[in-house]
Amino acid sequence: MSKLLKLLLISFYLLSNHSAQAKSAYRGGAEILNVKAYSLDATASHFSTTSLFDESGIVKQLNPGDEFKMIETDFKLSYGLASNIETSLFFKWRSIKAINFKASANNNGPESAGFEAKYALNPIGKIRYAAGVFYRQTLYKNSVYDTQSAVPTNVIIRGDDGTEYGMGLFATYNNQSLKLDGSLTYVSPPNDLSSEVHYKAEIHYLFTNLALLGGVDGIYSLNRNQLDQKPLMARGPSNIFNSLNRQFMAPYAGINYSFDKWLIRLKGASVVSGKSTDKANIFSLGLSWNLEGITPESVKIDSFKEYHIEGSVLKVSARGNYLKIDQGVSSDVEKGMKFDIYQTDYFGGNELVGSGIIYDVGLDWAVIKLSKKYKEIEVKPGFAARGY
Repeated sequence: MSKLLKLLLISFYLLSNHSAQAKSAYRGGAEILNVKAYSLDATASHFSTTSLFDESGIVKQLNPGDEFKMIETDFKLSYGLASNIETSLFFKWRSIKAINFKASANNNGPESAGFEAKYALNPIGKIRYAAGVFYRQTLYKNSVYDTQSAVPTNVIIRGDDGTEYGMGLFATYNNQSLKLDGSLTYVSPPNDLSSEVHYKAEIHYLFTNLALLGGVDGIYSLNRNQLDQKPLMARGPSNIFNSLNRQFMAPYAGINYSFDKWLIRLKGASVVSGKSTDKANIFSLGLSWNLEGITPESVKIDSFKEYHIEGSVLKVSARGNYLKIDQGVSSDVEKGMKFDIYQTDYFGGNELVGSGIIYDVGLDWAVIKLSKKYKEIEVKPGFAARGY
């Protein structure tokens, strides 16, 4: 992991513009999409087994020549159904290569498909909360054998077959350049595996386009399997499938880089402890495309014709928090009146930059005190000021 951390730190230094203004496009688990917003996500990951954890958590080395590698590609389409509801469809493709002392085996194909829904709960301070449910169905059926000798050595199962479902709670804290994200999810896995709790805790340090992240995720088993209940399957030199009360902990580190509507993610993880699973290294690369949907700012932009007063910014204070405009008492401007500030151009550009209220007013001038900034754009003379 030390080489990975060095690579991440070098990438962080080269890509960051060292701005403390956090504008990464990464969404935490409790940050629901806007109404009519879309998010399309694709992630490819590489899993490589280095040794095995038995049912007691003791590390067992692979036999000489044994190898287990897995490549997964996940696709997810999410949609903002309402102001507090997000729905998603997802699909997984899996490719496995296994080698043991007798033979080698490969298994490639669609792994599973399913759907997810999240409901945003009322935030508390700067912490957002959401509750979610999901359902997943595998797209294959595994063969079960009566005796260990009947299990073929040149066959490998694609995963644990059957139906999986769960429900969870998500929390996201967002404060300028720092974002904390966590979740707890109760899961009923496929293949008659024991029910379990999936957990995740993550921290992001955000820059203008770049985010440096670290965290841990894992599984805690509720220990409802018995050894004599396990069917015999061709799982090869690996313990991650058809396991017995599996659990693991995997710390990770990564970087996100956002531009326009896109987000690129690079992450490396290592399974450091567990039971009935594999000790492994995992690397993933992801790409997301996001469409913002309907926001409070876009509603204002779409309804700007309802503004009663149209003016222009004449002067801006040194700190940019007070603006002088060319409208005053003669145009029915009064103290306390609300104004929105737009960046406009000759080509039809009409971008909402900030909002404020009238702080002082004269016959043909007024001073606006900015109370909110929507865009990190410097307000300049000539910007439009629209009152309502």
